[in-house]
Amino acid sequence: MDDAPGTLRLDLTPDEVNLLQTALEMLEDTLGREEAEELEEVQALLRRLRAAPPVD
Repeated sequence: MDDAPGTLRLDLTPDEVNLLQTALEMLEDTLGREEAEELEEVQALLRRLRAAPPVD
């Protein structure tokens, strides 16, 4: 699969993926109305992480 222009490929271990997901969930909990755009971006990234195939 080719990476789309403007994207960054990041190789993460399973522990790093879990840490990233936890950090994003914590950030999601702290964002309020004033940060609606950032909240949408965090939620979109969380959806992508949750939909990704499991890392061995």
